[in-house]
Amino acid sequence: MMAGSLRYLLPSLWVLLGLVREIGGLRLKPVLSGPSEAYVRSEVQFDCAVPDWSSPLSYELWKDAGDLIATENNVKVSFSLQVTEESEGKYYCRLTDGGQTSNAIHFHAVIPVIGARLTSDPDPPIIYEGQKFVLRCLVRKGTHLSFIWYHNKQEVNSSSELHWLSGDTLTVDGASEVHAGIYSCTAQNQMTVNPRFSSSRNIHVIVKKHISVPTLSFTVFSNGSSLVANISCGSARGSPPVTWSVLLNGLELDVKRVDSLESWFVLPVSVGVDMGAARCQAQTDTQQLLSDPVQLHVVPVGGAVRVTVTYLHDAGGTVAAARLKCVPDRGTFPTFSWHLNRSSLPPEADAHAVTRHGQVLILTEVSSGFYRCRVRDSFNDSSAWVESEGIFVQKTDLSATPMEVIALVFCGFLSVVIVGGSVFMFTECKNNTCRHHSNQDVIQSEMITMDAPVADVSSVPQPAEIETVIMEFEA
Repeated sequence: MMAGSLRYLLPSLWVLLGLVREIGGLRLKPVLSGPSEAYVRSEVQFDCAVPDWSSPLSYELWKDAGDLIATENNVKVSFSLQVTEESEGKYYCRLTDGGQTSNAIHFHAVIPVIGARLTSDPDPPIIYEGQKFVLRCLVRKGTHLSFIWYHNKQEVNSSSELHWLSGDTLTVDGASEVHAGIYSCTAQNQMTVNPRFSSSRNIHVIVKKHISVPTLSFTVFSNGSSLVANISCGSARGSPPVTWSVLLNGLELDVKRVDSLESWFVLPVSVGVDMGAARCQAQTDTQQLLSDPVQLHVVPVGGAVRVTVTYLHDAGGTVAAARLKCVPDRGTFPTFSWHLNRSSLPPEADAHAVTRHGQVLILTEVSSGFYRCRVRDSFNDSSAWVESEGIFVQKTDLSATPMEVIALVFCGFLSVVIVGGSVFMFTECKNNTCRHHSNQDVIQSEMITMDAPVADVSSVPQPAEIETVIMEFEA
């Protein structure tokens, strides 16, 4: 009886165990835990277990689409992994015999960064305003990188309007002076723990200015028996070097490449001979500009010499200062000398000063007397002086007409014009000639207004704040 029961019980138990194993395998879902990143040559550990399960089970560790890494049997198993570059991928574990699969871990095998360096386009990084340049931060080794940029030791924000950042590249589309300076970059591994860094050397970006239109001027000096013109070419702004050349009547005479915004050329000239139009040409890598033409003509001093005087009065009408200007009829390079009552005046003194290369004499304390100026060629010390007539300058009896008197006279005159015009028109209308002479009346009225004396501009009433009255005389 017992033997028969066992014969029927054993197959039933075998079927029951198979069913439990199948049901348990479907319901038991393992969980995989471990790092998501690690440096190459390091060792990591992945753990796999079924939550709330206390019996040993058989686990397998798989990678990507179907690479079996290892098999372990326990309640909770650990898989050790030596990280290589090939270790990167998606890991998961599952129960053997067709059990369920765990969650996946995307693992990154990170190569430590080394050897950061900067490259530039163009190379070397020398550009002109408005041009584009690109900097790249390259590394000798390293994966999973981020980059930090520095301009003149200040970190460049990715939202900056001055620079455009994209990965390992910094771009400036239209450079200006603010983009010039020292650049560097730092590459770092994107690691939550123990990130590694590598910094590049500095690179100097030069942004050159476009040169402005050049100007030409010249002076002359005596070189023994001949006369020489010293021609000056220059630009107000720009970045050297500049290739300068001087042209005379369109023909290039001399060329110089200098590390400056100015250059000088020497040409022989003759007094009174018009040699033609001289121009300066400035050339850089991106520009070629010409100055306005200047006639290369040295005219000797000659003709009459005049002295003009401008008196400066204070609010009370008293002469406060005087400005004398010496004006010769002709002369390209004159030199001036001033005299008071036949005595020479020094260039500088307490009571006067000389400006504009001696052409203007400023009297800060007016001394009455006859003032004269003399002129001759500055490049010829043996040339004869040409002297002006003396003009008498005095401090008194030059008071300006008071503003109140001028205003009253002007208003009275205006009233007379208005009243006279009205009486005239009334008389004509009374004689029945208004219609016939209407046009003539208008014309006559305009003529009266135009013919009336006009007060001098200096006599028009001015606001009270103006405390200076100017009166000019000419010798």
